Amino acid sequence: GGTRLTVRHDGAYRDESVWNDNAGHGPHPSFSYLQATGGGISVRYPRPSYQRGLPVIGHHRGVPDVAADAAYASGLALVQVAPNGHQVTSLGGGTSASVPLWAGIAALANQAAHRNLGFLNEALYRIGHSRRYHDAFHDITHGNNTVTLPSGKRINGYRAHAGWDLVTGWGTPNARVLVPLLGKDVRPGDGRGL
Repeated sequence: GGTRLTVRHDGAYRDESVWNDNAGHGPHPSFSYLQATGGGISVRYPRPSYQRGLPVIGHHRGVPDVAADAAYASGLALVQVAPNGHQVTSLGGGTSASVPLWAGIAALANQAAHRNLGFLNEALYRIGHSRRYHDAFHDITHGNNTVTLPSGKRINGYRAHAGWDLVTGWGTPNARVLVPLLGKDVRPGDGRGL
């Protein structure tokens, strides 16, 4: 999922909302202004075991699992080296810009655990259901991914709410807490750390 990050004047985290640059509110004239995060319930894939007990998804896979900043206005700084050797800095956005952030978190978690942790979804959901959830994730509770097309047709999406939802999953990472938790082989309620 994608979010729009807001920071304080000193650069510290303030909060986030669902990424939704609806018609006419985009950051740059060369971009389509109908950019928003995705999310929803699959009509094809069954619900995986780690999603048991989540609200509204029933017997099918809900997405996303997690989110990161994807808005172009608050996006990532991209540094590219041009063929002539000069560095070019620009803003990057979209969920394709937030995916490398999660890849970096996975690499840090593997390094901290001194092993390849493999498929992380079960650990992400274990942490999401634990008492450490609000330490490890920023829970995104406001915004939606509903858009209105230039024709006036409205495409209804989903609203963010407390806990896991169909627009930002568990939310965005607090890597300082999340990275070490990903490597712990602890189940919720067993009293050994989560």
